[in-house]
Amino acid sequence: MLQIMYRLPFLWIVSLILVLAQPTLCQAKMVSVELVWNLGQAGWVQIEIEKGDYQLSMDTVTRKFPAGSTLQVGWGGWTPVLRINHEEFQIFSGSVLEIKGINSGSLRVKTPEGKEAAYRGGLQLNWQDGHWRLINQVDSEDYLKGVVPIEMSNEWANGGSEALKAQAVAARTYLVKQTDNGNKMITDSPDIHQAYAGISVEGEASKAIEATRGEIIVDAQTEEPIDALYSSHSGGYAEDAKNVWGNTDSHNVSHPDPYSQGVGGAVNYWRFIVSAPLLGSKFGLGPVRDVKLDKFPSGRVKSVKLEDEFGQTATVKGRAFVQAFYPFGQPIRKEAFLGSLFEVQAVVKSDSQGKLDSTGLFGSFGYSGFLELTRPNQQEQGPLLSKILSSSLGTSADPQTFGVFIFEGRGWGHGVGMSQWGAYHMAQLGYKYQEIIAYYYNHVSIFKG
Repeated sequence: MLQIMYRLPFLWIVSLILVLAQPTLCQAKMVSVELVWNLGQAGWVQIEIEKGDYQLSMDTVTRKFPAGSTLQVGWGGWTPVLRINHEEFQIFSGSVLEIKGINSGSLRVKTPEGKEAAYRGGLQLNWQDGHWRLINQVDSEDYLKGVVPIEMSNEWANGGSEALKAQAVAARTYLVKQTDNGNKMITDSPDIHQAYAGISVEGEASKAIEATRGEIIVDAQTEEPIDALYSSHSGGYAEDAKNVWGNTDSHNVSHPDPYSQGVGGAVNYWRFIVSAPLLGSKFGLGPVRDVKLDKFPSGRVKSVKLEDEFGQTATVKGRAFVQAFYPFGQPIRKEAFLGSLFEVQAVVKSDSQGKLDSTGLFGSFGYSGFLELTRPNQQEQGPLLSKILSSSLGTSADPQTFGVFIFEGRGWGHGVGMSQWGAYHMAQLGYKYQEIIAYYYNHVSIFKG
């Protein structure tokens, strides 16, 4: 057991004490992963056995299903149908199909919409409420091979392998915590649990999983697995779990995180612009004239108070405010609203023509964030801020006479627990994964089973 008992100071790491232990709670096991991220509510699905030997079970009937076999499932008139190896379609009278691996193998799942993914282990298909529910049954260590590369990156193995190890231990701990007490189900969605994408993302990160095999993070006193939370980028300050979810967690506490500063590209520093009318419309108000921020000690916004030109007000929780402008399903870029660690500044009308005063506002940012928004109007002078709707929606044909608000922020995600970009930076500086874990989680040990 590797004891990590103290929070690490900013620029140095306490020594680590190695003690032998043989707990059983972190042994490899089979887990069930519901595929909801890209394959939720599936109507028609094709499964191909890529390698290995499988069995196909349909209620009381079981048949061999070797490499090269295919299964198509769908529905007709709300009745489930299936076809095996391009035979005739038949009505499926049961509710559960199971493709179970006899030895190590893999299968590929495809949909008519072009979605496709390959998985180790087996697959269970349940017909429920007019659609197929897909559950990948996979060894827990193989599951992690499809988690770590997408939560971080295989490319981080070059100079950041210790960060991948820290992510492997955190992800394994998260899995154990979510599936203990007899519950062995987890989803593949990063919006619900942690991202899982199967074989397609496997690569160099698998070495980190093997190097830390069986290791989980536990409370230093009770030796129970902790909630090993993590997010992409803390913005320079880790958040207290209570401020995000309302529950006190002694392992996930607020503290400065200098290792997350100056790394991460767009997520390190971002800027979002929105017109006063559009800002107000999002929250049932007229054009907004004033914005006040109530913050936690970390600097993250607890709530936003908006006042419009008519004197009406609305107070919105920080996370709800972010979600109103978050770029769901879009590439992450610098001109986006990415988190709740932000400041706000107003640009107000300054002359009778309705032009907006931006003197001294942009600093080193310049006008680069607006070039694409204003390109059709470049023959006119200035950035024409009065025509901006928002960073995501671009400009309108006509200027508006109110103002715009500029939100400047740092970080991406909830900020609780380990910052993935911060861990990567620590690894580049030469810290070991045990030290990274000790820095981001309070009063913990690492158990190796």
